Amino acid sequence: MASIGDSYAAGLGSGKRVDFSCSRYNTAYPNIVHDSLRIRGSDTTHQSLACSGADTTEILAKQVPALHINLNLITISAGGNDIGLTPILSNCVYQFYMADEDACQESIDEARDKIANDTQLYQNVTKLIEAAKPYLNSTHGIIYVTGYTRFFGTEDNTCDNVTWAVWRNVERSKQYLKLEMRQALNDMVLSVNAVLRRAVEAAGPKVRFVNYDTRIAALRGRYCELGVHEPDPNRSGLFFYEWDTVDRGENKTGLQNSTGDGVPKGSFESGIAEQINKTLHEHPNWSFDPNKGFVKKNKTAVEEEGIIEDTIHWLIPDSYKRVFHLRPEGHWIIAGMLWNDLKAYTLGKEKPTEVEES
Repeated sequence: MASIGDSYAAGLGSGKRVDFSCSRYNTAYPNIVHDSLRIRGSDTTHQSLACSGADTTEILAKQVPALHINLNLITISAGGNDIGLTPILSNCVYQFYMADEDACQESIDEARDKIANDTQLYQNVTKLIEAAKPYLNSTHGIIYVTGYTRFFGTEDNTCDNVTWAVWRNVERSKQYLKLEMRQALNDMVLSVNAVLRRAVEAAGPKVRFVNYDTRIAALRGRYCELGVHEPDPNRSGLFFYEWDTVDRGENKTGLQNSTGDGVPKGSFESGIAEQINKTLHEHPNWSFDPNKGFVKKNKTAVEEEGIIEDTIHWLIPDSYKRVFHLRPEGHWIIAGMLWNDLKAYTLGKEKPTEVEES
């Protein structure tokens, strides 16, 4: 089997890091599927090629050509970076570069245009699927395209006065998790899933769409669910990382003290690190406090030497890097849906194009 795609397939933040430049982690759902096969006696090998931050064009150019031939199973997670998910979350939620409301709305509008234009997201995903098909076993090979899931509950306005801006302790305008914005971001995810589903349906019987969004929503595993007073990073049943989420077996102090490490240029983290460095160069009296976020202090936080050759100085800790990515429990849900569908597929049972139930 092989897995290609973006940070959701790479499992950013979930478990232990097994790769730096692509931020791959060992509890990504493709790894869980592979482990399940091995435990049951299969001699399956796994090509883990997914790379955090990759869009469909990069996946097509770098990951697909590296695939082995005659594969029984390929998983694909792609599309979020095509529409600019990272700048949307940065401008509307994190505000890594002190974005204002106009920047948030502009990011959402640009994403909507890319989703609606069939020459962009739909065409890119279609090309990616078609390019992966020749690497499948001709008789029983199968491709699973995994969608995305809505991040927010929208049943009440409890989160309207909550901000997750990195600079939340600096006196300035901040973005808040208002109901209107949460609904807009959720609608965007559903629109992306609709495009992915349409591309899968057009690709034929060897390609299936995994819709885990309804499962995550039914289990109330999102931010700002009804009656939840955020931040609540370690509440039972939360399927996404939040500021200061600590998984079982992790050390909170270690997560908070991992600032100052270097990240390779081109990695997911480096894109955010560049935005933070840009802000700190403009405000040299600001620096990072693990308990408070970025604050004003009377010292220079970053010097020009912070960017050296192919490495960028990364200032925020591991507990921040993985926000808006799935925790291990979320990856287990996707893996479970894939596993059950694989069993049905090998038995030759008739089924719809979409995988919906766990």
